[in-house]
Amino acid sequence: MRFKSLKPGQSPDPEVNRLLDGARNGWWKDTSMFGIIARQPILLKTIVPVFEAFFGGGRIPAHVLEMMRLKTGEINDCTYCKEVRSEATREAIKDKESAIFGKVDFDRLPLKEALAVQLAEYIAGDPNYIPNGFFERLATVYTDEEVIELVFACGIFNWGNKFNITMQVDSSDESTYAKGMTYPGAEIRAQTAVTA
Repeated sequence: MRFKSLKPGQSPDPEVNRLLDGARNGWWKDTSMFGIIARQPILLKTIVPVFEAFFGGGRIPAHVLEMMRLKTGEINDCTYCKEVRSEATREAIKDKESAIFGKVDFDRLPLKEALAVQLAEYIAGDPNYIPNGFFERLATVYTDEEVIELVFACGIFNWGNKFNITMQVDSSDESTYAKGMTYPGAEIRAQTAVTA
């Protein structure tokens, strides 16, 4: 990782430690991403409520948002986001992951889920090129307010991908996720360092 991640108990701010403990024992059961953000406490205290608003009771079911987060991670090639899973939704989506990754499988997913995942794919790819008629198709199963939440969530997930990729976030020592995550481009950076 490019920056050291704080662990619960390492911050002089009790609220930061509480939020990091929540990441370790809830969320993803990993503190790495939030631990880096915790080095700027106000940023951590700002972003965690955004995630809580989605995964803790927004209009969109948490498992649908997690499916979108995973699709966004795939499109952006975020190693951390493809590896880490939301604890609250892990069981609900584990049998659906093969329908999320690669071409979205509309035959295996309910229409609402498939369209949400496809929206995540379009936004992570290039939102300038969302096909004509796609929002009309979304409107057949989602309200305007729900579509706004879906788009906002995708924006946050893309931000998370870019943050994690840039920071080269790896899983924390205490988590069960694979350690030593590598990101696309690592070989190019290594070659550049050798020739420089």
